[in-house]
Amino acid sequence: MPIDAGTRLADVNTRLVGVVGHPIGHSLSPAFWNATFAHEERNAVFLAFDVRPERFASFVDGMAAGGVRGLNVTMPHKRAAFELATVRSPEAEHTGAVNVLVFDDDGVIGANTDVIGFARAVEELGVDIFGARVLVLGAGGAAAAAVWALTEAGAVVTLANRTRERAEELSRSVAAKVEVVNWADVESTAAASDLLVHAASVGMDGTSCVVEPGILERAASGQLQAVLDVVYAPKETALVHAARAAGLRAADGLAMLVHQAAEAYRLFFDVTPPVDVMYDEAKRAAGR
Repeated sequence: MPIDAGTRLADVNTRLVGVVGHPIGHSLSPAFWNATFAHEERNAVFLAFDVRPERFASFVDGMAAGGVRGLNVTMPHKRAAFELATVRSPEAEHTGAVNVLVFDDDGVIGANTDVIGFARAVEELGVDIFGARVLVLGAGGAAAAAVWALTEAGAVVTLANRTRERAEELSRSVAAKVEVVNWADVESTAAASDLLVHAASVGMDGTSCVVEPGILERAASGQLQAVLDVVYAPKETALVHAARAAGLRAADGLAMLVHQAAEAYRLFFDVTPPVDVMYDEAKRAAGR
């Protein structure tokens, strides 16, 4: 039986792209990518693949050999994707993480579209980054993208992670001037920052919050103006809810998701991405 790809049935000319992660069941990507393909009348289908870390390399080899055009890569595979890429974008080289793999005659091209996705999300939040003091929480691939985008835009970045050693490792790998502080110093650092960025996976369950709400309430009486959570949920994450309750501007990761996907769309199909359509379809998939 052919695969139902939105408004059409897949055929021999259908281009296959997708997202790979573990777990992946929470992802909005198949819904809004396939809805976008239907809107654009593009003969393509987007699938989600749940792949364990020990099987990731063989999975990528199979996808490359099987004629798949490309893959979005999400947790926990971004660093493994970096190692597998034979050609890497400058953003991938600087962050040590790859979230898009493109398969073509040149080999496996690795890109980091999280960087542009994060930068666009900050712009939508209305924060002037140049000269701003920013606290980033996390030490994974999303944190690397955030740190690189922020430092390139002229921000003064402080990094904190529950495991300090991982934050220090990220600071060295990104090769940007970043101060690392202990987790116990998050509250005082947040109060002295203009923007707090949460770039870890806490909150994907829809209820967990990376910091106690009281920390945001007290930081709001200091310098803190806004909070950006790279995690997204159907309505709002616990962190975004707490930030808004404290009177802060706040946004979740939906804008970052859409803008990184739009850049991936350009890389996959070599066309101008339909950003507005992707945004509308992502909001619809999230029930907003």
